[in-house]
Amino acid sequence: MRASVISKRFIQPLVAAWAVLTLSACVSMDAHREATPDPNARLDKMLALYEQERESGSACAELWKAYSATTDCERILNEVERLSVEFPRNARILLASAVMQYEAGRGENAQLILDNLLTMPGSHPEAALLRSKIAMQEGSTTRARAVLEAQILLAPDYAELREALAATYYLEGKYGQAQRALSIAGRLGAPGWRLSYHQGLIREAKEDWTAACGLYAMALEQRPDFREAAARLVGLSHYEDCRRLADRRR
Repeated sequence: MRASVISKRFIQPLVAAWAVLTLSACVSMDAHREATPDPNARLDKMLALYEQERESGSACAELWKAYSATTDCERILNEVERLSVEFPRNARILLASAVMQYEAGRGENAQLILDNLLTMPGSHPEAALLRSKIAMQEGSTTRARAVLEAQILLAPDYAELREALAATYYLEGKYGQAQRALSIAGRLGAPGWRLSYHQGLIREAKEDWTAACGLYAMALEQRPDFREAAARLVGLSHYEDCRRLADRRR
């Protein structure tokens, strides 16, 4: 149980390492395809619509009508899936389809798409980040690390890959290796507030409460709205040093 909780605490802040690919409602799909033959333009349309829906907080069902067609998220997901079948070598479309499948709770579909994408030439760091996240959620840190290390060889300056690699070591209790991976991520430009939080989790796992709370406080100085760090700081406030740091934020 503790490992599951720690996994979520560590991995959730990494979600920002890959692009949030979403979509919303759609017009008549046939009309859309005819009006926009370019596959990337078709994908852009879907992503923009869903982003608009996400910002509105809608449940994504019968949002609006165009060409007398009722719109919903399932139809858009199907349209992007269709795009991935039409253009099976378009990495951007495949990544979008994988993310949408994942967000729809279809992790196995997302995994298959990502595995296919990662066999294609070139670097695909965002795909590796999502694939490693799925592997870690399934309890396979070994698989996650293999995916990340392969992409690091292709994109050695991509900081988020190092952060995700640190997560695999963290989950296995290899804190020294996790700290080294985070140190490299920092040199590559990873944001300080996120690194402080991750380092805090490592110190907390090592029961160094004072250092952990100091790092959470540091993360909050850099990003005052960072809820995860605030929650960890309050959660450890039964320790005097942590309580003092928490009190300063009131």
